[in-house]
Amino acid sequence: MSRVQTRTFCCCIPVRAGVIILSILGIIGGAGVSAVGIINLKRSEGSRTAAILQIIIYLLLALVSIFGLTGGIIRKLAFIRVYLAMLIIHLLFSMGTGMYAIHRNFKDAPKYISDCASGSKDAGVIKVCNDGAALLKGVMIASFIVGWLLETWACVIVARYSKQLAEEEATNSIVKDTEAW
Repeated sequence: MSRVQTRTFCCCIPVRAGVIILSILGIIGGAGVSAVGIINLKRSEGSRTAAILQIIIYLLLALVSIFGLTGGIIRKLAFIRVYLAMLIIHLLFSMGTGMYAIHRNFKDAPKYISDCASGSKDAGVIKVCNDGAALLKGVMIASFIVGWLLETWACVIVARYSKQLAEEEATNSIVKDTEAW
């Protein structure tokens, strides 16, 4: 029986361990972001739709990650393939809803600034409110981009593990014909 080379990422970590770790992080992160989103939902006014979409997307990430965890632990190719497909779909939806959330943040920024200033004509207060809105925009964009890059990297790791499992199953199903001429 031939051996299948174990694939790694970050030079030395096996992709199976990566899938399990990413699944656990997906469950914790997805559930955490959803919980924070639900708590903050009461305070959101203009971007309520974007907030609800983000809650749903990250709750789905937590549910999708259960497939990855199960597939990684029991080494089941079907679960890993479903996890990979769902992770890619989640990434695309996350990008779409994230772009919508960023758009809503930019569109609602003047309202936030006017609420912050509370009718004050003081240039210092207005500058602080403008700087705060600009900082919020930057942090929001950066966090979405970092999240998307990490999720793209997770897709690559899961795809590598899927290929490894497919090769392992293929080599296990080879039947040696000892009666051949």
